Amino acid sequence: MPDEPKPTRTMFDAGASYSSQSIEEGRFPAGTTLAGRYRILGLLGRGGMGEVYRALDLILNQPVALKFLSEAAHTGEAALARFRNEVRIARQVSHPNVCRVYDIGVIEGLHFLSMEYVDGENLASLLRRIGRLPSDKALEFTRRICAGLAAAHERGVLHRDLKPANIMIDGRGHVRITDFGIAALAAEVQIGDIRSGTPAYMSPEQKAGREVTARSDLYSLGLVLHEMFTGKRHGDSQSSPATLVKDLDPAIERVILRLLDADPRNRPSSALNVAMALPGGDPIAAALAGGRNAVAGDGGGFRRKRGIPAANGHRLFRRRGCPVGGAGADQQ
Repeated sequence: MPDEPKPTRTMFDAGASYSSQSIEEGRFPAGTTLAGRYRILGLLGRGGMGEVYRALDLILNQPVALKFLSEAAHTGEAALARFRNEVRIARQVSHPNVCRVYDIGVIEGLHFLSMEYVDGENLASLLRRIGRLPSDKALEFTRRICAGLAAAHERGVLHRDLKPANIMIDGRGHVRITDFGIAALAAEVQIGDIRSGTPAYMSPEQKAGREVTARSDLYSLGLVLHEMFTGKRHGDSQSSPATLVKDLDPAIERVILRLLDADPRNRPSSALNVAMALPGGDPIAAALAGGRNAVAGDGGGFRRKRGIPAANGHRLFRRRGCPVGGAGADQQ
C-alpha cells in the first residue's frame, strides 16, 4: 500500500490540516443529518478557522464538502465577512476548471459553505509523490489551469493565493482551481488586505503591499509551472528551468521566465496569452476563449482511473476522496 501524504493546509488558513480520508469525529458525528438536508459522512479536516466534512446532500443526492467556521471565528465580524465574500466571489465564476460553490447557511449558530466534493488529490501532494510531471501532462494541466484562471479574471476576480495545494486533480485527471477564500474582486481590493496569500507563491508586488492585479496571479502561475515542469520550487534553485531539465522545450522555459518577471508590465497580459504561448497553444487558446473545457489529447491519457505511470514508475494520480482544496501537505 503506498504511503499516504501528510495532512494538508489548504481550506481555511495556514494552520489548517486536512486528509484524504475521514479522521476522528468532529462537532457533527457521522450519520448526523443537518438542516434536514445534509447527512454527515465523516470529518475530513480541521484548521484554525473551522472544520470540513464530507456529507451527502439528500435533496440533490450527491456528495458535497461542508466548510464550517469555528465558534472562535464567529467572534470576529472580519472572519464572517471573509467567509461570505468567498461565497459571493466563487459563485460569480462558472467554469469546468473552477471548483463549484453551492450555497451558504447557518446550522446551530455556525456558518457553513456547501461546495463541490472532489475525489482526487491536490497538485502539491501529487508533486511530492512523483516529483516533476511528464511534460505532456504538465502542459495539459497548465492549459486547464489557464482556462480556469482566465474565467475568473474575466469576471474581475483575483485568486491571490494560487499554488499547487489549491489545484485539485480528480480521478479522471480533471483539474479545478479551488479555495477563493481570500480572493477579492479586482475593483474592491483594500490596501490592508493586499498581502493575503501564501508568501512562497506571492508576486513581488503582493509581498511589498503594492497593487495586486491579474498579472500578480500570473506570477503565481509561473511559480506553479516551474514546480510542475522541473520538480523544484523557483526559490529553491537559482538555475534556469532548462538547466534543471535538459530536454525542456525552449517555448516552455520562455513562458515560465516571462511569468516570473519582477515587473508586472513584462508578464503576459492574460492567462489565455499564456496558453497561446505554449507549444501547440494557438488552437487551445481558441477553444478556451470559446468557453470550452478543451485540451489537446482530451478524451485520452487521463481517462484511466488507475492513473498513468510517470517516468519514475509511480502512478501519475490516484483516486482518493478529499474535500476541495484537498489531500496532501502544503509546506508553505
